[in-house]
Amino acid sequence: MNSKLVSLFCCLIMLVSFSGCTKVTQLVKDNQPTKAELLAEINEEHRRYEGGSSDPTPYLRHYDDPADAQKSTDYLTDTYSEYDAAKELNPEEAEEDVNYLFDAFYYDFAFYDYFGGHAVFDQAKTDTLQEVQSRDSLTCEDLQKILVSHLTFIKDGHFNINQDYPSEKDIPFFFRQVMFVKTDSGYQNANGKVVASVDDHPDLDELFKRSISEQGYLVYYPVLLKPAPFDGTEWEKHTCDETLTVHYTDGSTDTLTADAWRQYYKELPKDQNTDLRQTDGIPVFQFNSFDGSFLQEVNAAAAQMSDAAISMLDLRSNVGGYEEVAHQWITRYSRQRIQGNGVRYDVVNPVSVAIQAHRWQTHDNILILLSGKCSASSAEITMDLAYNLENSLIIGENTNGCMIGNGGHVELPNSKCSVIMTSVCVYLLPEGADYFEEMRGLSPDIWVPAKEAETLAAKLMENLK
Repeated sequence: MNSKLVSLFCCLIMLVSFSGCTKVTQLVKDNQPTKAELLAEINEEHRRYEGGSSDPTPYLRHYDDPADAQKSTDYLTDTYSEYDAAKELNPEEAEEDVNYLFDAFYYDFAFYDYFGGHAVFDQAKTDTLQEVQSRDSLTCEDLQKILVSHLTFIKDGHFNINQDYPSEKDIPFFFRQVMFVKTDSGYQNANGKVVASVDDHPDLDELFKRSISEQGYLVYYPVLLKPAPFDGTEWEKHTCDETLTVHYTDGSTDTLTADAWRQYYKELPKDQNTDLRQTDGIPVFQFNSFDGSFLQEVNAAAAQMSDAAISMLDLRSNVGGYEEVAHQWITRYSRQRIQGNGVRYDVVNPVSVAIQAHRWQTHDNILILLSGKCSASSAEITMDLAYNLENSLIIGENTNGCMIGNGGHVELPNSKCSVIMTSVCVYLLPEGADYFEEMRGLSPDIWVPAKEAETLAAKLMENLK
């Protein structure tokens, strides 16, 4: 058999192997919930944390001298000097910057005690100084990378040095070659085969995520989260290092590979801060930062959308900003004051020990919040607010994972390295609120690649009865 025929034969075998699995069969259609059933299921998931409490004790700051608390913002600055990565530093300048940073940690970093206090930070300082002193010469960029390499224990999604993040963040990989539905018999593929197991993944409910097929039907796909570095450069295409072998009760198997992943970010047109558009008749509002300077147009869009039966808030490219903008938007949209499960708490000057979560708010219309790995900080807080608003759906990818902190700025005196670290206040979630984890992000209700979230969400709303 010649090589062309062999290749054609192999392709036919693959097509037979996956025949019907990407097609919407009657089994898929029969297992579609109604819109009311889907909303009821997700509302119930969101309400699990209603009235829960959080304990800030692990986060509280402890100073050697109580008077040190008066310096809790002394190292913060609004100054952003020009940073020259190639500039040479002499040993004394580099050491001064290291000492300055670790002093700033002690006085200003809200998570100093949470991430180990003196024992951990003093060791990191010693190791950093030893490496700096071992260099005959170094540039500002060299110092940045040395600092970052010794601070990987800081799991604060805001913390970075010149946009270089010491800790990795979880990115999602979608295995979409075969669509599955969830039935009384368990997970079944579109042809009715029942999943018995998946190699190395005993918890099928953890592996299979609620999703949307390309045709707009509610289905389930395996989704894996994998750690990836975020060093301030553009994220290139990432591929998953794992395949999935699905075993069915009839003895057959499927081997699945993941789609490649790229970070999604959609620029707004030049000189345009917001975009209110329509997708299949659904109003969609996009704004890429919570900037108070365009609060008026943000609130105007919320008011326009408040009467729509279904609306989308596109936060896939929203990198955060002024938290009050988030509160104002959702207040204008829902016409009621919504509080999230999380509470902003002062860990330097605490006033209470236990914090009670806020209550559920009823709401007739559907709000779809589109999420992606760029959705950060106040964008994540907006989704936490929506957790307490009835009929809110989060559709897309897990978010950036930087909600519990904030963006205080410290500048090192010689290298001019720009350091972002959380100061004074943290955002506390109720105990057991597993829908969010720092560095992993907030988990959507329906998992789809961020780039496709708007289109697929509209198709799903059209298909559900």
